[in-house]
Amino acid sequence: MSYSVNWITKVVSVPTSDLTLVSGNHYRLDLNVFRIELRRLESDFTEGLWAVQTLEHSNTRFDFAGVDYAPFDKIINGYTVEFSGSVERVDLIGSNNNIVDVLNYTGVSVVPSNSAGLQVVTSGSGVTAQDKTDIANLSRDTILGTESFP
Repeated sequence: MSYSVNWITKVVSVPTSDLTLVSGNHYRLDLNVFRIELRRLESDFTEGLWAVQTLEHSNTRFDFAGVDYAPFDKIINGYTVEFSGSVERVDLIGSNNNIVDVLNYTGVSVVPSNSAGLQVVTSGSGVTAQDKTDIANLSRDTILGTESFP
């Protein structure tokens, strides 16, 4: 990987060569690979061992407003991200993230796959057994005409 971090200006640079080509100038960035590479750079004695952390990773599902979300990667401590080279579009895959919020605009269209596309659903629709009974009773009463309305 040839990612680089300017530890003084706090800019994380991702070169085109480290992105996955989709077609033309359309690329994809796997955020798991991104996270691992940033951790490697942070722990390297000649790189960022002395610098503050670049990324906060939540590996567990978390509940927000009643919805379980997939892992979250957050660029922290004032770091920003830029994509270099002749890239027109980069799709971010693999986790919810805040990269769009900390992006250095270089003409690249960055498309995150946050929230709805990365919710964790165990099973079912959330309708309870009592909800089903109430719906069935109301439907029966409405069809048979025994429902009274105020």
